[in-house]
Amino acid sequence: MPINASIAVLAADSALAQSVANRISGHQLFSLPPIISDNQADQKTTFGECINLSAVPAMPNNFDPPQLGSFLGWGADIALLVVDSSVGLDGESIQRSQEVAQHHPLMVAVTGLNSPRANFDETLAVISRVMGQGHQVVAITLPVLQELDSIDESVVSGILDLVDLEIRVPSPNREATKHELEQAHYDLIEGHVEALANAVVVTSTDEELIHTVLQDGFESVEQLRQELLRATARRELIPVFALADAIGVTELADFACELDIETWTPIPALVGDLLGTSIGNNLIRIWQGELRTGRYCADKTDIDITRIYSINGPNKTTGRVGEIVKIDANQEIATGSTISVAGSNPLVVNHVFE
Repeated sequence: MPINASIAVLAADSALAQSVANRISGHQLFSLPPIISDNQADQKTTFGECINLSAVPAMPNNFDPPQLGSFLGWGADIALLVVDSSVGLDGESIQRSQEVAQHHPLMVAVTGLNSPRANFDETLAVISRVMGQGHQVVAITLPVLQELDSIDESVVSGILDLVDLEIRVPSPNREATKHELEQAHYDLIEGHVEALANAVVVTSTDEELIHTVLQDGFESVEQLRQELLRATARRELIPVFALADAIGVTELADFACELDIETWTPIPALVGDLLGTSIGNNLIRIWQGELRTGRYCADKTDIDITRIYSINGPNKTTGRVGEIVKIDANQEIATGSTISVAGSNPLVVNHVFE
């Protein structure tokens, strides 16, 4: 089921963001100068923007406010933590992903799998250790390795889908060739398949389903997939995907697009009322309603917005939901301020901090 959502790539990885976006139809790409320090002012961040899913590389040093997180400031609904298996997880990535997982569905992409130092199972174990508190961390896909003839090394040649229980190997025409699993494969992945079932049982609130799964297993592959998607959307499960260049991106993107995401806003507000976030440099991210020129409330301060521009420069009469627009105002708006209708209650609880 396609969704209008965005996925924030928690890594300085524009190429991966573009690769994810390219797997979804109707995409368009553009570049935006990031909000960074002067010594990095020549850099640009590439965003993949599309109808169903947009991929945004969320660079920690580029955006304020830190209390919202860069992915929230840009309006992402899903976060994708990228872990290079040959390097491991650094402290900043752990802290950021733990913060993200409190408010948004979090997915993990394990990359760097063609390096001799990479080990998918070990990386999965590390992710489970640092993210497992309050979450079930399970692999959805596994890398299929092929030994090279010339040297004593191996490369990822395909993906083993643990839900559909099939191997997919890319073919020259970009279509995946599917293979059924043999008994040897089942023996190798038995623990991962059991982990998927356990994750559904642990996170499910349906006692009848739990009883059925424990006694007879799942009725179908579709039932298993839907329960995994529901648990991910509820932020109780973190799915992990193996990626090697373009291999595995389709499975990750398809899973993300099937998530039934609840609408997230910085603060509760009446439906239809303007709600936005200042993300610095006179940029406003619009969560709901329409932004027009006039008087608004930036947290507890009244402001007058006198002009609105598109991200590329031309004047606009309004800013709409999901857009990032540039504005002129009668005073500077602090980064991180919530922009709402004038006279709104400044004491409303911001559930980012609940």
